[in-house]
Amino acid sequence: MSPAPRRGRGMTLIELLVGMAIGLFLVLVMGSVYLGSKGTFNAQESTARLQENARYAVDLLSADLRMSGFRGCAGQVGGVGKLTNQLQGPLTTLTNFGQGVAGSHNVGGAWSPGLDASIGALAPNAAGDVLTVYRSFGGAWALTADMTTPTDDLQVTPSANFNTGDLLVVGDCNASSVIQITNANPAATGTIAHAAGAAGVVPGVSTSSLDRDYLQDAVVYRVQAVTYYLAPSLRQPGALALWSSATPAYTAGPQPIELVTGVDRLLVTYGLDTNADRAADLFVTADNVVDWTQVVSARLELLLSSPDANTATTPQPYTFAGVVTTPNDRRLRTVVSLVSSLRNNVP
Repeated sequence: MSPAPRRGRGMTLIELLVGMAIGLFLVLVMGSVYLGSKGTFNAQESTARLQENARYAVDLLSADLRMSGFRGCAGQVGGVGKLTNQLQGPLTTLTNFGQGVAGSHNVGGAWSPGLDASIGALAPNAAGDVLTVYRSFGGAWALTADMTTPTDDLQVTPSANFNTGDLLVVGDCNASSVIQITNANPAATGTIAHAAGAAGVVPGVSTSSLDRDYLQDAVVYRVQAVTYYLAPSLRQPGALALWSSATPAYTAGPQPIELVTGVDRLLVTYGLDTNADRAADLFVTADNVVDWTQVVSARLELLLSSPDANTATTPQPYTFAGVVTTPNDRRLRTVVSLVSSLRNNVP
């Protein structure tokens, strides 16, 4: 006689509750591990982004500061007194190539020294100083013929990449001059005219005479004024960014250019050589600089922040310009600084 079939048994309510509790515990553990891993990843990514942005900003600014005021051989040997600026006056911040740098500091809501209209139109944010660096652009071109009078056109290789209106410095180891190309097709002809009163050339040159005859040991460089400042970011709405604006641009890209996103503060102090010993005797902000030719070094301090406002677990205090600040968000922040010598301003 076969035994009676056994009836199937289900889970009791207690077993079901225990299973659910164990499952929920495992989900909570895995979720906690996931959230911790994600937080660590976000913090590491933000830290890497801050380090990358800081490195790029420091490399860019230090390179421009080191080469600011470059005037060829005369700039390195003879100092700033050997340069004559032939551009039509009155000179502005964007045409005053007789110095290595210029700047402005915001004091009580006003810029000091006051900003030129062209720089004011960039709407720099008061959280950062404005810094203008005068530098060369591209390579050098040697003269292919001696000048016989100070008003002669300059002769260079016809393949030179020059255009009407370009700003140039021509110089040898004795002197240098800043001029503007006033003739058409200089690249095709290899002839660089610098005639006073030329139509359609702004600012133009004040005189056709370069005060001396340059020989074939002289070289020609394009020069430009590059202004660095803080302004609202287009890549990250609500944040500030480090921008640059170059005049003349010499490139087909747009101006100004957003360089580094997430720069909250920028402070520039200038090292002044007040006793002609070729070293900085004191550092001051731009509003306390009287003679820009005394500036032999510059110290920059930048405050950078992460894009995510909740990266850190608690608000992270930081020290900028000697002041400790505790923010009201949980962004990661880093303060970087650099000191660069203006080698061409040291006679």
